[in-house]
Amino acid sequence: MVTMKDVGREAGVSAMTVSNVLRGNDNVAPETAKRVREAADKLHYRLNTTSLSARSLRVSTSRKGKEFGTIGLAIFELDQPYPSQLASLVSIEAEKRGYQTVVQQTRINELNERSIIERMSNQFCDGLLFSSSRLSAYEIETLSNHRPTVLLDDDRRQTDIDTVLTPCEAGAQAAITYLHGIGRRRIGIIGANPAVNEVSLEDNRVTKGRRITGCRTAFEELGMPWNPARIIPTPWNDVDARQAVHTYESTIRDCDALFCMTDTVAFGVIRGLKDIGLDVPRDIAIIGFDGIAMGASMVPSLTTVAVDIEDIARRSVDLLIRRIDDEPGLPHQRVTAAFHIERRESA
Repeated sequence: MVTMKDVGREAGVSAMTVSNVLRGNDNVAPETAKRVREAADKLHYRLNTTSLSARSLRVSTSRKGKEFGTIGLAIFELDQPYPSQLASLVSIEAEKRGYQTVVQQTRINELNERSIIERMSNQFCDGLLFSSSRLSAYEIETLSNHRPTVLLDDDRRQTDIDTVLTPCEAGAQAAITYLHGIGRRRIGIIGANPAVNEVSLEDNRVTKGRRITGCRTAFEELGMPWNPARIIPTPWNDVDARQAVHTYESTIRDCDALFCMTDTVAFGVIRGLKDIGLDVPRDIAIIGFDGIAMGASMVPSLTTVAVDIEDIARRSVDLLIRRIDDEPGLPHQRVTAAFHIERRESA
């Protein structure tokens, strides 16, 4: 089946330019428009008029006379600080480049993911940013009708799809090393699975598995024993994390530091520690992972593995738009965002 990309390649322009010409937009040079129409005729390509009315939704918004394209962002949840901050930054970066963003929540559910990909791709989006997908690259390509797609924080070992990652292994390793460096030796981890076989075999493609890998690497390099008894499970939200402190109080009292797998987990843990009468950082040091903005306003303020979330948004949007524009010779890429340890009051 001939696509807009094929027409653009024949005419020497981007798929977006082809779309603009065939929809009748007048913001394309006449010579270019003529070349696009001739390429479309040569390849016997015709615009899908069934989807045209839906696509017109995305071009009806203009600013200073400029038409906007649309990208879809499918993210695991929007009621937690990190993904909501990332979604906001993606929207800002897309708008800078003449695109608007439609955001959908997947809850990391395969049925939701399939439905979202099909709706976004077949109705109005020029490309997709997809977070932590459970689907294979082949399924994503098929369901999206081969729309340009960039995965966020999904470390699948293959070369046929672009990925922008958080620095899970390096960041977790740095967190444990930091706690060791300030004299903490009984370090617990909260937000992972304590079963030895599940921790060691956890799927390294997913965020949790990669962060556990980073922790284990740090323990090995520091010559510290790996103690599964100090690994405390909890979902990655503040309410459950607070409850986990109560459930695993005896384990936590045996620790002098906790690495929380996300900042949101750390927020709940700090509240839970106050509930049971432990002082942060005097009795127990806390370090999180993400670097979300509200960590600076906590009491105590949160020491964290501060991921450059703006860098993730910028890189993912740039890469997706380069795919939409069908940039010649662009290899599939796997890039990892920068990070640093943001030292604050909690550790």
